[in-house]
Amino acid sequence: MLKKIIASAVLCAGAALYAYNPPAGGQNLLRISSPELLSEGASVAGGALYSVSPDSVVNNPALTAFEQRAVLNLSGTMLFDSKDESDKSVGGAFEGGILLPSRWCVSSFLVQGVFVPFYDMHLGNSFNFTANVAKDVTDKLSVGVSAELGVFYGHNSDWRGGVNLGAFYDFGEAGFFKDIRFGAVLLNIGKQLGNTTVLGITGSEASEWPGIATPKIGAAATFFEQNNFKAGASLDFSFPSFQNFVCDAGLQLLFADVIKVSSSWEYDAREFSEGSKNILPSVGVSFQFKFNSKNGSLLAKKGWEQSEMTVSGAWKQLYKNVNAVSAGAKINLGLKDTQAPEIILWGEK
Repeated sequence: MLKKIIASAVLCAGAALYAYNPPAGGQNLLRISSPELLSEGASVAGGALYSVSPDSVVNNPALTAFEQRAVLNLSGTMLFDSKDESDKSVGGAFEGGILLPSRWCVSSFLVQGVFVPFYDMHLGNSFNFTANVAKDVTDKLSVGVSAELGVFYGHNSDWRGGVNLGAFYDFGEAGFFKDIRFGAVLLNIGKQLGNTTVLGITGSEASEWPGIATPKIGAAATFFEQNNFKAGASLDFSFPSFQNFVCDAGLQLLFADVIKVSSSWEYDAREFSEGSKNILPSVGVSFQFKFNSKNGSLLAKKGWEQSEMTVSGAWKQLYKNVNAVSAGAKINLGLKDTQAPEIILWGEK
């Protein structure tokens, strides 16, 4: 009897493992539309050097909870396949997002389009919408939840919808590590794409994707800081559908608080075993500058006389013949408040 039970368990586990067959890049469906998503290691801890934007919620819904300024972003990515078997050599993705802080929470909204026809990365066509709410529980801990809705077309029609849950903790310092942060998420809780005819990593028709109920954990910290130079690293682990293992590693360098260089590398065990994943890291560069709004303009009337803009670019070889080039801009409205409020008692000058 015991032998039969063990044999049945092994057969069920083997069947589940065999059923895992997303398209190449299917787990990163929403992570190719901006330079930051391509090059910053898909970090649930906010990146090697902490920064957030409306699309950060793709990695962790809790990341935006401590943002004090409204943020706008707009990005696009072109994808090129040099040797596609179907003679389709160009694809693309785009996104637009907004982040809005309030007294009670930080909300954000993100729209993304993905159009990838390649044989080596058969993601098809989809439009995706994400709404997110993040809340600080303490001055170090935050939680967040996002709701996603997507429509797929071109290779049958289908839709996906669900929620993502996340937590973020700012640990502080330990030894020579500074700004140590931890994150944990549970992604894709709900209906995923299943009625499609795109090709999976095994070459046959794809199974349900992205991986339902995917847990992910990660950490990040600054490991070197001197004068006008700072360096940080991040490391994340995820387990799509509990049938795969993915490791994301990121490295970022910041010069004079203005120029940031980012690089990341991903190991997807199942994609590597099928020979579809590349071994090259991504490269990204961003430049931040301040700009002034004219007196009487809409921004000035809102108290945003001076704001920050970050322009970014990135390159990543996603698969052997598939390269992605991305560019985008992010605007933080107003300046970060770095001075504590001054309390003056009655009678004092």
